[in-house]
Amino acid sequence: MSVTALKLNTEDRDSFAKPGVADALVAKARELKSFFQAEAPKGEKLRAPTPEADKAMKENGLLTMLMPRRWGGAGLSMTDFARVQIELAKGDPSISWVAQIVNGTTWVASLTSDATQETLFGAGPKLVCGAYNPPGTGRKVDGGYIINGAWPYTSGSRQADWAQCGVLLENTGGPVVPGINMVYIPFSEIEMRDTWFMNGMQGTGSDTSVAKDVFVPDHLMVTMDKPFGHVEPGKRHTGAPSDRLPVVPTVRATGLAQLVGAAEAMLEIVEADSPKKPIITTTYKTRTESGAMMYEIGRIAASLDTAKLLLFSATGLLDEVALSGRALADGERAKHKAQCAQIVELVHGAIEGLMFIAGSSAFSLTNPLSRYWRDVHVGLRHITNIPMLSYEIYGRDRLGLKPNISPSGAY
Repeated sequence: MSVTALKLNTEDRDSFAKPGVADALVAKARELKSFFQAEAPKGEKLRAPTPEADKAMKENGLLTMLMPRRWGGAGLSMTDFARVQIELAKGDPSISWVAQIVNGTTWVASLTSDATQETLFGAGPKLVCGAYNPPGTGRKVDGGYIINGAWPYTSGSRQADWAQCGVLLENTGGPVVPGINMVYIPFSEIEMRDTWFMNGMQGTGSDTSVAKDVFVPDHLMVTMDKPFGHVEPGKRHTGAPSDRLPVVPTVRATGLAQLVGAAEAMLEIVEADSPKKPIITTTYKTRTESGAMMYEIGRIAASLDTAKLLLFSATGLLDEVALSGRALADGERAKHKAQCAQIVELVHGAIEGLMFIAGSSAFSLTNPLSRYWRDVHVGLRHITNIPMLSYEIYGRDRLGLKPNISPSGAY
C-alpha cells in the first residue's frame, strides 16, 4: 500500500475491528496453544521466539492486532486484545509478551505525525518495538539528529522492523524539552547485543539495542512538546478509536492480560493432575480426596476469576474513552493504576498457591509449571506493575496531595 494511493478509511472512525475479527483471533490463539507450548522449551533455550513461532505469529496477524485498520491492522479494542493475549499466554507467556510489546509499540507509533506514520507504515504494515530507559542522546544537526544510546530489554527485537528508542536532546540551542523523547530507527541501523539472560521470559529476545552515531531525520523524532496523540491542524492519519487512547494506562492494562492467562494455564495443569497425583505423607491417594486441596483450588480459581473481572473493567474503561473521545481525569488514572495493582497481587497469590499444591517437583526445569511460574514472576515486576507505587499514587490522589509522585501522564 503506497502512501500516494492511501485513502482515509472512514470505517474505523467510530468502531474498532470489523465484526468477527476479534473472535477469529481468539479462536486462532486457542488453536495455536499446543503449538506454542511445544515450541516454548526451544524458545527458552534460544532466548527468543523460534523461527516457527515467529512465522505463526506473523502469518496469523498476531503482531498487528492493535494497528489501526487504516494501515492494514485489525484495530482490536483493548478488551478483545486482552482476550487474545490471555489465550496466547496459555501456550507460552514469552510469546504473549512479545505480542504485547510489538502490538503495543506499533500502536504507539500510529499516534505520530502524518510524516512519521507514512515512513513507518506507508509501504505496508511494519512492526515496531523498543525501549525508552535509560535514554540515549539526540544531538541536533541539519535536517535531523545524531542518535547514540543503548537500550536493554528490547523485547520482540527479532520480530520488529523499527526500533522506538527513548532519548534526551542535547545541544539544541534552546531549552531542552523536558521528559524522554522518542526516535524511530530501522533495525538495519541498530546493533544488537546478546544480553538477555534472565530467570524468566527467556524466550522474548529482549536483548540490548545499540545506536552509534545514527542519523535520523526530523520527522522520526517525537518530542515531548508534541507528544504521542498530538493532532496538528490538517492531520490526515487519525480518527480511529485507538488514536484517542491514553498511552500509559493502555499499555499497563493490556500487559496484565498475559499474566492472567499464564496463571490460568497453571491452574489448568494443576487441576488436570489432581485426580492422579497422591499427597505424599498422607492417606490421600489423590489430591481430589483432600478437602484442603479442593479449598485451595477453589480459592485460587476465584482469585483468577476476580483478576479477570478487574482486567476487563480496566480495558472496558479504555474502550469507552477511545469511543467517546473524552480524556481520563487524574483521579480515574490513579484509580485505574490501583485497580491494575490489585490484578498483580491476585495473580501473584494464585501462582504461589498453585506451586504449593503442585509441590517441589513443579520447580523441575522439565516441568511446564516451572516455566510459567518463572515467566509470570518476571512479568509481574515490570515497572508499570509495582503495587506499592500504584497504591501510593492512588492514596495521594484521594487525599488531594499535589504534586503526586509521578506526572499524571506517566500513570
